[in-house]
This record gives sequence, structure tokens and C-alpha cells, in this order.
Amino acid sequence: MRFSVLGTLEARDEDGAVELSPKLRDLLALLLCAPNTAVSAERLVGGLWGDAAPRSARTTLRGYASHLRRALGEDRLTFRSGGYVFLVRDGELDAARFTDLAGTGRRAVADGDHERGAALLREAAALWRGVPFDGQDHLIVVRREAMRLTELRLAATEARVDADLALGRHADLVGELRCVVVDDPFRERPRAQLMLALYRLGRAAEALEVYRETRALFAAELGLDVSPALRALEHAILSHDLALSHDHALGHDPTLSPAPGTR
Repeated sequence: MRFSVLGTLEARDEDGAVELSPKLRDLLALLLCAPNTAVSAERLVGGLWGDAAPRSARTTLRGYASHLRRALGEDRLTFRSGGYVFLVRDGELDAARFTDLAGTGRRAVADGDHERGAALLREAAALWRGVPFDGQDHLIVVRREAMRLTELRLAATEARVDADLALGRHADLVGELRCVVVDDPFRERPRAQLMLALYRLGRAAEALEVYRETRALFAAELGLDVSPALRALEHAILSHDLALSHDHALGHDPTLSPAPGTR
């Protein structure tokens, strides 16, 4: 069986998608936020009903659990250690697969193995079909997990771009990074990566224009200046610092050293 949460929630067996009622989908979403872990009935009740839980909530929860077992297999959902445990085997959950691939890919990039890192991070990105847990965002616990996965996706994308920059794929990155900047205008690292890609393509004036636009946007919308790292990158571009060249210090640009998503 396969469980997909990197998009609309799906459970699929050899015959195709398993049809579940809205409440069973909600319960499955909550359980897939913590697979193979005991989740207390209290937490599930709170997740399903919030402060509006009826007095019969625990009894209703037991009924939902029974229906979910019948739909997905009796061995999938057990009660032990004071909570409900939903069994997910290796390779069955796309979010777990993504996390493993993205983590391995980011470590490869950090170790300087850019080809392998970029390939792993592309494989991880290919698992995504849309907004995680799309359709279950009315559940607070699920919404938080979706935000966590989205942040991991952004960090993985930034690491893959770092690898592509190190491999000299600057021309392929400019269009992608311009779209990222439009979609997430206050995330600083893609702006730094766009500046570096433009500079390495011989388009220093455009790189500096990105910096000026960023500084103006942050001041107008956030009341903040850009980070010291971005200011250092602007200075390096103005002075044509050799450290920015593709032929120098590959993957070790000091101006890009802050952790992803610091702005």
C-alpha cells in the first residue's frame, strides 16, 4: 500500500485509490503526521473536533478507527502504549521518502558531491504533487505538519540550487529563481542565489538591480535592512571579487553561508 500526503491525501492499494469518508480521511491525516508512533485518544479527539468535541467523542473515535481498519487492513491500526499506532512500512509514505532523500541530498551537497546531491534532491522534489495534505488544512495538527514539510521542501530546493550553481548551470537557474522570488519575496537566500547566477553569466548590472529591489522591498514592507551576508555579496559583485567566479571556491562562497530561510 502507498500513502501520499505531498498533495491531496491518498491511500492506494493494488486495486487503486481507497475511498474514505471525510472523517476517516481526517483521522488518517492525523495518524500520518506521526506514523508508527502511539498517538493518544485525547490528541486525536482534539485534532478531529478541537474545543467542540462531543461527550461521545472517544466512542465515536473508536468507531472511526474500526472503519479505518476495515478499509486499510486490520494490522494497520493498533492500540498500544496508551495510544493508536498507525503502521507505515519503509517506502510506503511519500513524506518519509522525501525527507530521507532530501536529507541525504543536502548532506551530499554540503560534502561537495554536487552531482549526487543535485540528483537526489531532484528525485525528492519529484515526489511532490501540490500542497501537502491538501484538503485537510482545517485540522491544526495537520496544518502544522504541512508547514514543516513545506519548509523542508524550500530548504531542499535551495540546496539543489547551490549544487547547480557549483556545477555551472547558471543559465538554467535564472528563470527558476525569478519565479521563486516572486512566489516567496521575503526569502532572502533565493535572491542571493539569483544575484550570483546573474553575475556568473556576466550580468552584474542585473544582479545589482536584484539587490536594490530586495533592499527597497524589505525596507518598505518589513522595516528591515537586508542581512550582512547579502550586503557582502553586493560588495563582492561591485568589486568583481574572484571568490564569486565559478572557477574559484566552488560551493564555498562565504557570502552564501547563512542557513537557508534566515530571511
